[in-house]
Amino acid sequence: MSNFNKKELGENIKKYRRIKGLSQENLAVALGKTPATIARYETGEIIPNAEQIYMICNELDIYEYQLFNSTKKINNTDTIINPFNTDILYLYYIAYYPKSKKYDKAKFRLKLIEKPDICKVDFIDYKTDFIYLSGYLQADHHIAVFVFENYKENNLRFELSHLILNIVDGTNKLMIGTFHCTNGEYMPSIRKCLVSREDLEFTDKLLNKLKITDIEKEQLSNNNILYLDITNTYDFEDK
Repeated sequence: MSNFNKKELGENIKKYRRIKGLSQENLAVALGKTPATIARYETGEIIPNAEQIYMICNELDIYEYQLFNSTKKINNTDTIINPFNTDILYLYYIAYYPKSKKYDKAKFRLKLIEKPDICKVDFIDYKTDFIYLSGYLQADHHIAVFVFENYKENNLRFELSHLILNIVDGTNKLMIGTFHCTNGEYMPSIRKCLVSREDLEFTDKLLNKLKITDIEKEQLSNNNILYLDITNTYDFEDK
């Protein structure tokens, strides 16, 4: 177990405050504190409480984990922030629609926003700019992991989802992954998804790629564990 380092916490507050372009006075006004208090936060002399840390992260546009033990990150990232070399990706999966009570095609946009130490991601409606979820991306040369949470803090339903994407064969192809989420009744689900850098038509052929295979069903029956195969990648020509 690692020890809490209050000096490191203070240094991270100072680092992200400067990245944001704020002075101690600016941050103090936003938090309803004095500049002297902010200075004491940054030296580690005093530690902000949970509410103050929440407010600090909101003002600095960062996540709470970025203030603590910054050495704890996914290993083998090779400093990769955005392996896709684009700021928009397209996501395809099978979703349940309560109004029609049917499972059907679902298509969304993923907007990637690169920051100095992190790549933020917004989960956006395909046809509008409505943001459903917001999160961040971590990746190496083999896999990309998107972690999403509620876009609005006052959302009545807690939601935390993640998407695991195979990028071992590059990002120019149609990439396959798994999408883990909960529905309106908090029932967890895992499904296959496809991600592309190009805006593709969600054809029936793409839909068939998202269905559970007989081999995957057999493994589930034998092991009571669902192993979804995301090792196969598909060229755009195969759409």
